[in-house]
This record gives sequence, structure tokens and C-alpha cells, in this order.
Amino acid sequence: MSAASTRLEFINLGFMLLLLHLALHQSTDNSYLVSALLLSHIGFFLLWQPALNANKNINLKTLLPIVIINILLYLLLGDWFIALWIILLIGLTSGSALVNGPQRALYGLAAVILFLQLSLILTPRLFHMDVLDQDIDKIISYILMFLCGFIILWPVKKSRMIKIDYLHSILISFGLFSFYITSILISFTSNIHYLQSLLLTAFSISVFFILLSLICLPRHGIAGIGQIWEQHILNIGNPFENWVKQTSLLGQNKKITPDLFLENSIEQLLTLSWVCGIQWTDKENNTLYGESSKQQTYFEDNGIKMTLYSHIPMGSALKIHAQLLMHLMSYFYTSKLREITLKNQTHLKAVYETGSKLTHDIKNILQSLQALTGVVHAADDPAESHELIGKQLPILTQRLQNTLNKLQTKTDTGKSFQKMDIWWRELQSRYHGRDIQFTGETRNDLSIDTDVFDTVLENLLENARSKRRIRPETEIITTIKLVDDNIIVSVCDDGDPVPTSKSNLLFKQILPSQDGYGIGLYQSAQLAERNGYKLELLSNEPEKVCFQLSATG
Repeated sequence: MSAASTRLEFINLGFMLLLLHLALHQSTDNSYLVSALLLSHIGFFLLWQPALNANKNINLKTLLPIVIINILLYLLLGDWFIALWIILLIGLTSGSALVNGPQRALYGLAAVILFLQLSLILTPRLFHMDVLDQDIDKIISYILMFLCGFIILWPVKKSRMIKIDYLHSILISFGLFSFYITSILISFTSNIHYLQSLLLTAFSISVFFILLSLICLPRHGIAGIGQIWEQHILNIGNPFENWVKQTSLLGQNKKITPDLFLENSIEQLLTLSWVCGIQWTDKENNTLYGESSKQQTYFEDNGIKMTLYSHIPMGSALKIHAQLLMHLMSYFYTSKLREITLKNQTHLKAVYETGSKLTHDIKNILQSLQALTGVVHAADDPAESHELIGKQLPILTQRLQNTLNKLQTKTDTGKSFQKMDIWWRELQSRYHGRDIQFTGETRNDLSIDTDVFDTVLENLLENARSKRRIRPETEIITTIKLVDDNIIVSVCDDGDPVPTSKSNLLFKQILPSQDGYGIGLYQSAQLAERNGYKLELLSNEPEKVCFQLSATG
């Protein structure tokens, strides 16, 4: 609620009281002026009431029934309707829930003005009693007009959302009606002056509530009168749903930082009429938002400490409500922190996987260079060695350049395509002299994603070749085939199968490895999946271990 809307609220309230006061002081013969003043009074009531707890958009369909009903009741009941209307207004102005400060004082002043209008002006007219001298009556009339002007002109600077507690309003209205009727009955039955009966009734009720308050002091283990009044606080006077909605919307905003979320949430929380301050303490901050007070409740969770200060003493119901508010705010705040942590971890994971894969590519290139060097040293014919180097070095140079490009662009998702038959010949050429069988037929009209197939095939072949350190005669067969124009490549060997403890987790997570079944297969499976392929363990039996790469479609 802005300061401007709060200021307008009390201007409407003051003019509403002033017009009612002027209508009560008009002669009954001047009915047109009285009707005009009462209609204006109803108009300002409609302008004032939405500022409290109603829809601000008042259309003609809403306005006409209210005006017609009030006119009919006034025509039927006359001054009795005005008396009942004033009692209702006193209940509304006294039923502001958990409000403190200047606004509460102004509403209290409005209730006093209405009560004086009812008891000193309207009641003598209804029962034909002479209560006050004319001079005193004029002085009181001017005082009430001055108080109405005081409400209109009072500069309300601090904005505080005000909500009407209708249960309080109804109880206050019924209590005032009983007090009003009782004082009149005492006056007529006991033949005493009306003001005396009024004071006697007020004194009796005051003594009763004082005794009840003394009996029900909170320090004796029983809730005090003020705390009993706020037992239903979870249902009235608090825009709890609006606060939760605003907080959840802030939590869904991916761009908002945790600190900004916290600041906006507490700012929304401070608009509640009974909250005056929040003390927030964590590892980095120790800040007081709003103002502190003697009434407080404490909350701690996940290293976050919060103290909520209120304008009024908090009973058990209100403390539960405050704990819930602070728990929700802490939950959303820690969720924002976890969101940033998760985002950072995801980024680091992507960087790690990219770097790890590129490292694996460089390792494969290095192994190819080592194998090429070994073949050259073992060759007896220099011409044959020169021819082999001439074929392999351009391929290795291109692969190393592609790896360097990926590293510079910080991504490994780039795709490079090559004719299927050319890629198959180059693969065989790279593994020339390593005792690996290549079988299958290819076509020259199909292209293959060399980034996926090179990475996966090299990893599978190196894992199979690593078995030869234990069993040199291990046979390795690489097969390529086409099924409905989909390329399927398999790598099989007759070595030991993958251990059962690892086969169930293969491709799903990074496994600690000393035998070639670690991060390489996990990265190969992830790369294949991202590009529409599937890497699977087709067979895992002794002397028949087969891995297969195929299109998922």
C-alpha cells in the first residue's frame, strides 16, 4: 500500500465522518439537505471501504443496490437506521486487525467520534431527552468537526497495509449495541440521567474486563485477553496467500539473485500490519530490516537465524504463523542458493567432460603415433615406411587440428561428416599392423558422423587391445553393416568378459578402472546418445565380448 493511497484512505474517512456529523445537526424539516449529506456520506464510505478490504473497482451494478437498500431502510426506519449504521461503522473502524502506530490512533479517534455522535447527538433525538445544554452541545459539535478535519489533514507518511477483522467488527458492534441499549434501559428504569447511566454502564463493563484480564494473565499459564483475540489469526487480517504467491513468483524467477530475493521477500513481509521488523543472520549477513521491538519470535534452520519482531504480544497461534512465514522464506532462499550451486556444478561438469573427452582424443592420437612409429621402425623397406607415413600423418594432423578447434571453442558437439567407405578405409589404415580384422561392406552414397564413430570405435578398440597385455593371442574383429540405411558397427574379442559388478553400471556412470572400462565408455555412451546413437554391450560371455554402436531410430 503506497503512501498516497494511505493518505487518500484517511481523507475519505474524515469526510465520511464530517458529512455524517453535518447531517445529524440539520433540522428534521430540512429533509433535502439531510438526504444530500447522507448520500454524500455513503459515497465517501464506498471510497473509504475499498482501501481497507474490498475491490477498488466499484461499478454501477455494485453501487445501485447498496444505495437503493440504504435509501429504503432510511425511509422505513429513519433515525433508527442511522443509529444502527453508526454502530456498524464503529465496529468497522475498531476492527482493524493487529495495527499499530498513527493509523491505529486515527481509527481509534474515528471510533470515538462515531460513539459521541451516537450517544450525545442521535440518542437524545430518538428518545426525546435533554442531555446537554445548547452551549455545550455547540462546543462538542465544533470539537467533533475539528477532529474530523484533524483526520483529513493528518500527514500519514508511513505506509502500512490495514486489513479489517470482520469477526472483531461484528463482536464490537454487538457489544456496543448491548452497551447502548443497557445504558438507555438503566436510564428509564432507574429514573437517572442518561449520562449517568452511560457512565455507570461503561464503568461496570470496564471493571469486569479489568478483573477478567487480571485473572487471565499470561504469566499464570493462561492466555491473556489480547492473545485470546488473536487465536484465529491464521484466518483473518493477513494477506498470507498473497505473500506466498509473490514469494513463489520470486523463487521461480531464474534471473533473481538470492540476496535480491531475500530483500524483496522481507519487503513484502513488512507490509503485514502486525510485523515491524526482521533480523536476518547467516554466514555472510547480519541485517535488521524494519524496526525491532520487545515482542519477537526466533527461527533457525540450515545456518540461517531469523528473528521476527511484531507490534503486539504474540500468542501461540500468531507464533506458529510467524514460524511458518519464516520457514517458507528460509526454504525459498536456500533453494535459490542450491540453484546457483547446481548451475555452477553443471557448468563445471560440462567443462570437465569436454576436457576429459578431448584428453581422451589426444591420447588416441598419441597411441596412433606410437603405433605408426613402431611400424616404421620394424619395417625393412624404407619406401614402404615412407608410403605409410605419407598416408597416416595427414589423417592424424587433421584429427589433431579438429581436437584443437574443439578446445578453443570450448565445445565438443561439433559434427563432421565423411563418406562411409572413405571413413572405413581410413580406420583400417590407422590400425594397420595391429592385428585387427575388419569385415563388412560399405557404400559410397552414405555419410557418417566421424566425431561420434571415431571416438567410440577408438575407445572400443583400445579397450580390446588392452586385453592382449594379459593374453597376447586375443582376437579382435570389427564389423560394419547396414540395416535399412542405418550404419551398425560392432567390436568383438575373445577375451575375458566385463565383470558382472561393472556390466550393470556400464555406460551409466564413471567407474574406477585399471582395465579399460572407466570414463572412456561412459563418455562414448553420452556422446552417442546426444547424437542419436546407442552404444550397448551386445554380448558378455567368455571368449565372446561384443560392443555395438547403432542408430537409436
